[in-house]
Amino acid sequence: MTMPRSSFVRRCLSLLLASAAATAQAQAPQPSPDVVFPADVEQVTVDVLVLDKQGKPVQGLRREDFTVKEDGRPQTIAAFEAVAVPESAPTPTRTRVSTNAIPRPAVERTFVIVWDDANLTQFSAERARRAVSEFIREGLHDGDEVMVAPTVGGAWWTGRLPKDRDSLLAYVGRLQGLYRPDNSAARIWDHEAMAIWTGRDPQMLSYVARRWFENNLIPESFPTEDDVRGSLDVSPGLAQIRAAAGQVYRAAVGRLRLTLDTVSRVADALAAIRGRKNLLMVSEGFIMDSSQPEFREVVRAARRANAAVHYLDARGAEGALGQAGMPGGSAEYGRDVEERDATTLLALAQQSIEGARSVALDTGGSIVPSTSGLAKEMARIADESRAYYLIGFNSANTRRDGGYRKLAVEVARPDLEVRARRGYYAPKDGEQRKPDPDQLDPKVRAGLDAPVTADGVPLRLVSYVLGAPSDKTPVLLVAEAEVGGLGFAPKGGKVAAAFETYVVVHGRDSGKIYKQEKLLELDVPEAYWPQVLQTGIAVRRDFELPPGAYQARLLVRDKASGRLGTVMHEFEVPAAKGLRTSTPIFTDTFQAATPNDLPRPVPVAHRTFRPGARLGWAYEVFGAQPDPAAGGPKVSASYVVRKPDGTVVSNGPSRPLKPSGLSQLSQVVVFAAPQQAGDYEFALEVRDEAGGVAAQVVEPFTVGP
Repeated sequence: MTMPRSSFVRRCLSLLLASAAATAQAQAPQPSPDVVFPADVEQVTVDVLVLDKQGKPVQGLRREDFTVKEDGRPQTIAAFEAVAVPESAPTPTRTRVSTNAIPRPAVERTFVIVWDDANLTQFSAERARRAVSEFIREGLHDGDEVMVAPTVGGAWWTGRLPKDRDSLLAYVGRLQGLYRPDNSAARIWDHEAMAIWTGRDPQMLSYVARRWFENNLIPESFPTEDDVRGSLDVSPGLAQIRAAAGQVYRAAVGRLRLTLDTVSRVADALAAIRGRKNLLMVSEGFIMDSSQPEFREVVRAARRANAAVHYLDARGAEGALGQAGMPGGSAEYGRDVEERDATTLLALAQQSIEGARSVALDTGGSIVPSTSGLAKEMARIADESRAYYLIGFNSANTRRDGGYRKLAVEVARPDLEVRARRGYYAPKDGEQRKPDPDQLDPKVRAGLDAPVTADGVPLRLVSYVLGAPSDKTPVLLVAEAEVGGLGFAPKGGKVAAAFETYVVVHGRDSGKIYKQEKLLELDVPEAYWPQVLQTGIAVRRDFELPPGAYQARLLVRDKASGRLGTVMHEFEVPAAKGLRTSTPIFTDTFQAATPNDLPRPVPVAHRTFRPGARLGWAYEVFGAQPDPAAGGPKVSASYVVRKPDGTVVSNGPSRPLKPSGLSQLSQVVVFAAPQQAGDYEFALEVRDEAGGVAAQVVEPFTVGP
């Protein structure tokens, strides 16, 4: 049967606020594989690469082949695991319903590309985009998980190869470099500004003063008949230089904080993930300012996550040469520095990237210089991580003083190169920061940031793009949370529960982030609790989004137990072009009918239905051409229910759709689910008779117990 209705979208959205929880009949999630490596917060875990002369990872080493030293003292190895990643791993295909109930492979690799747009110029960004794109196309293997995270802010993007390769490439294509350095003759480099402003190197002030004098930026106070350069007195301009250095230094510190905070945040998100984790920091580098606590926090976060940070210098083969204030600077940007300063400044220029180098070395990563091919070196890092060793020890130094401890890992075999982090910061009592009321709980933030899902609360998530395409199209996210394993029990004739829910939607094309945070409270009479255990609870959030591709991340946390689940879902909001339908509402749940209306379908997130259940399929049609003879659009629709092999189970013949009072074309199809358990498809065809075009929508579903 069909039912034309007006204000279809508005009525659906209002319906959602009053509807009961949708049924949840998908299979229960399988438990994750047991972790071989023991978990101990006090245990130090070292991720070790062992390479042969050809730079290939060495396999087959045993616990007794390794020696771990802390501050020069050998440590007892308490845990050891050799890991080898297969050439390829199975990867699931994209479905309409996303879930965290799918078991993940026991061994996998995670690559996070930290795009340091805070320290990338537009020129180096173009070079870096090509390298990152080539790495994603050719340097990774099936089953690899990839996340790209910019440092200035905006949307992050996650994908699993090979199914998400094109989506990742599209995201990388829009990344930019946001650092705009001063390329005039008055440029002061970050390392120069730090030395001048903090007083760490008084000689640096004279270098900059001579350069400014040569470019007529400051006058000489008292000219003499002697060699002008030999008796240069530019003291009146020193205050001007110091003031400029202060501005440059503060800006440099602001950029490095953005970068280090992002790296720490990424590392925290990776802490619960199994397998080797590589952070590839694509940057032009930043200064090493030991007074900034973010450096210490990065090393700690990398230790907690057992992750290595690799620094890829994106400045290009020329490095600092030819830029203002350096040897080779063109007349357009100022004269060359004096010959007596040239060698010194080239050596000191490395200080502008020393912070990035330090982060890589202190976390066991590598440094890819600007003279190397970035894509080739990224592929090398990926190849090296195909085999590695996890070594754990309980430090003989039990002092919880927060001090830095040096690490050295040795292998009792000749001609092998060992790569491991150089050290770590010991724990310290009372060093945890007080929670910031304006910031997310760290566990919640890590769960939302992580490139993989958490299954503490089983979840399903589906998207519905409703309404006519426009600058802002209504989008409804519907999730179902299974609560049967959370231990709720009736008390006083009712079951009370509270869940924190967080939804973050990342826009791939716009880079924007959309957020909603709500507390979901349940107060269910005991008689109805068995039904809730069977159906689960519904989480529904609506947005208005412009056309483009999106990734939604949902986190649900039970306030009583602290258990949380996360799920990611990718969807697209189409542009207003051609014949299309809204996302069909495919459901087995209906709101009670009014005397003058048929039952209204309620959006659900599951696609497993009972044999013979009454099912509904509701949708709208957009973009149909007007038919002059009919005075409006002339559209017909037909459907078929079939098995995956094409065997038809039932069908609905082609029928015209009649516009409602608001010229909307909508239809609700109600039919019975097949009696035989198995997999099926509902296929709809909508035909624009005036325009001579058709649109098809296919929705897989399952009939089960």
